[in-house]
Amino acid sequence: MSTMISSKQMETKLYNLVSALADNFGFDADEAFEFARWETDVDHVGEILKVVDSTSKPVAPKKDEPKKEEAAKDDSAEKISTYRKNIDLWQRKLDEGSVKDADKQREKIEKEQKKLDKLLTLLKKAPAPAAKVEAKKPEPKVEAKKEKRIKRFSPVMASQLKTALEGVKMEMSDPLKKEFQQYIEDLTDDDFRKESMADHMRAFAKLKAPVEKARAEKAAEDTSDEEVDNGAGVGFHLMKKDDSDMEESDEEVKMEPTATVVDVTLKELQEISMTATIDPPGTFWDADNGRFVKGPDADDDEDFEETTFDGVKYVVGEKTGRIYEARDTGDVFAGFKGVGKFKKMTI
Repeated sequence: MSTMISSKQMETKLYNLVSALADNFGFDADEAFEFARWETDVDHVGEILKVVDSTSKPVAPKKDEPKKEEAAKDDSAEKISTYRKNIDLWQRKLDEGSVKDADKQREKIEKEQKKLDKLLTLLKKAPAPAAKVEAKKPEPKVEAKKEKRIKRFSPVMASQLKTALEGVKMEMSDPLKKEFQQYIEDLTDDDFRKESMADHMRAFAKLKAPVEKARAEKAAEDTSDEEVDNGAGVGFHLMKKDDSDMEESDEEVKMEPTATVVDVTLKELQEISMTATIDPPGTFWDADNGRFVKGPDADDDEDFEETTFDGVKYVVGEKTGRIYEARDTGDVFAGFKGVGKFKKMTI
């Protein structure tokens, strides 16, 4: 007796054919098979399966064989299995990130889930069969995995993070890149949106900067500067802005990460009579008011002017007064116009 192929076997063979074509021509086999089956005016796969069923050798039914209703139920069970298989497969590909269009993949999963839900609803409304068949409970919908904010670390992002870390005298490393990625993922949606990626990098760098105490020996040697105690036992070398003969100390004092820093305008920063440079760059100890202060943040829309100061080339922001040292590897933030070592810059 010749062996007849079933419609299920034929469907599997058709899928294998589509998969072979997909591997050779570089398209999604599941998406192509789904399109040929459900998203055209004609169910091409279904038409082939009908031909297979019609050419199969009929077998005389036995007394104990299932009736038409039971055969239809078997067909429904097969469809349910196919829907669930597709949902699991497509969701797995979405979770692995191996799909080109995540939104389109979610739409496919939702469509397949709707088909499954509709078929299960129809089965519930159908008359109860003579033999009680326990139907499988519908599987819960799987929530789409939250997409990562940083899917990959591009060379541009790596360069920006390196610059931010160099601003606090730290070197770039792979562990720090991973820590920054996790830092970004842990932010709330509001906190993530209200700052640029560059601002997040600078904030991360400040958190990772090592805490160092000011060296007392340096304070003892530099007797020409005034020394001010910040209330925490750390002395700062200060510079009076109206004293042209006095130079700012090269000693940079690093503050505790938990210290409060007040944002001030460029004008307010320039009006402070005595300041001390604090690491990271752009932060100062305001001796007039006994507080840490920070100048204006970068403005992407402002224009810059080029200048040479003390033999070094700089660019200066027209709005913020932010000064960047021009280097071959990229501009590096150095301070503010009219503040600290740039107090005599007149551009």
